[in-house]
Amino acid sequence: MDTPAVDTPTIDLPGKIKHPKDLYWFSHAISWHMFSYYGTTSLLLAYMVTQLHFADNKGYAIFGTFSALAFGMPLFCGVIADKVLGKRKSLIFGSVLQTIGLICVAVPYQFTFFTGLSFFVAGNGFIAGMFKALPGDFYHPEDLESKDAGYTIMYGLFNIGVALGAMICGYVGPEINWHAGFAIAAAGSFISYLGMVFGVKKSHGIPAALAAKKILPGINMEMLVYLLSLPCIAIITLVFLYPGIMDMVLFPLAGISFIYVIYISFKYTKAERFKIFAALIAFTLYALFLALYEQSGGSFNLFVIRNMDMHVGSVLLPGLAINNFLTGFLPAIMMPLMLWIWRVLNKAGFEPGTVMKFVIGFLFMGAFFGSFWWGCVLYKDTGLVPVYFLFGGYVLMEFSELCIGPIIYSVSYKLSPANIVGTMMGVLGVAAALGEYLAAKIGSLATVPENIHDPVKSLPYYTKIYGGLALFSLGAAVLFALLLPLLKKLMQDVI
Repeated sequence: MDTPAVDTPTIDLPGKIKHPKDLYWFSHAISWHMFSYYGTTSLLLAYMVTQLHFADNKGYAIFGTFSALAFGMPLFCGVIADKVLGKRKSLIFGSVLQTIGLICVAVPYQFTFFTGLSFFVAGNGFIAGMFKALPGDFYHPEDLESKDAGYTIMYGLFNIGVALGAMICGYVGPEINWHAGFAIAAAGSFISYLGMVFGVKKSHGIPAALAAKKILPGINMEMLVYLLSLPCIAIITLVFLYPGIMDMVLFPLAGISFIYVIYISFKYTKAERFKIFAALIAFTLYALFLALYEQSGGSFNLFVIRNMDMHVGSVLLPGLAINNFLTGFLPAIMMPLMLWIWRVLNKAGFEPGTVMKFVIGFLFMGAFFGSFWWGCVLYKDTGLVPVYFLFGGYVLMEFSELCIGPIIYSVSYKLSPANIVGTMMGVLGVAAALGEYLAAKIGSLATVPENIHDPVKSLPYYTKIYGGLALFSLGAAVLFALLLPLLKKLMQDVI
């Protein structure tokens, strides 16, 4: 088990909480990873539909497969990190794979496209689970308050990377050259690699003793992991070529991963086992949240192209760039406000607990979809919804994210026994993969037939689905509120 860095240099913040300098170096490296990832996702669906001329259904299927694999791979990579590579080397290896993948996608040849996506999601698998787990090692195990604040700081900094990657790549791709947009994302991934190498101390997330075990002459376990990644990437490429495979794999995988965690939970005390159960429930809620939230990078990317009037006065805003920029920019500027609100409520004794923040988040999500449904109804005659619905609606959606997004990482760490943190973060990744895949499935319900190009005719497809999602979000908030007593009992001191 990695030893927490208790005596690392710290920085004082106005809230009188000291944070290790390692947190800031690491958070900046992760912000470049997020620049790369969300720069890519801002382009991917629109690129497939408008440039590769895939039908909406095929584009959603591949995009859902991409997102599900990117979030699901940490289940396997988390175990490898726990048992062999350690957190730091997993982050570095993942950055290398991701950079190679984006170079392949940026090359203007379609035959390298799916291979590049495969390298990308494999690399992201090594990064995603570990970047959520490693910051906990920077703090004393009992310093829960500082750990919460540290995760929130990291969450805000990587949202800056999300915003800049989405804006820059989302503009360069459709306005200048699509392959140049992917190349910029590759550059961001390489900068993230440099940050992992030089910004994360070797004392954090050290490899397990198993890494040095000899398997063959000149090949130890660590080298074997690197070698076996290549055939695994070849298998992932086949999944992209036949995305229907995900229907047969992902749901059983989620079930098996949950059953595995329940099985190993009986090796722990009753109190620890209850916390593990609570973590699994939190993972399920997070999957439902992502299925709703990730419409912003899926169906909304096509919605802004087809059915949104992007004019502000006489200025025409770039649709993809603005749509994807807002999901990173708004959390970054709204985070201080949210921290202030929680601090004021905490001093007054009214700060909502973890589960109640989930409830509030789903209420905001319902208001978000409700606002878009109302916009579609108001402007059904023109088929073009004014861009201010995008701005106002995304404020509601990002309040939802700020209620749920930052706490899921911290709660997962605090509810997990120390020696299976990587595995639990991997299971969280599977839950996220399920949410991402469901998001694409939901988005495909708004598939517009290829022969429809009139915005008046395409708008009803979006009106129906966004109205339904508004009702679902509000219903989910009510259900989770009813489960509050049970979850408090399971979570015990982690509220």
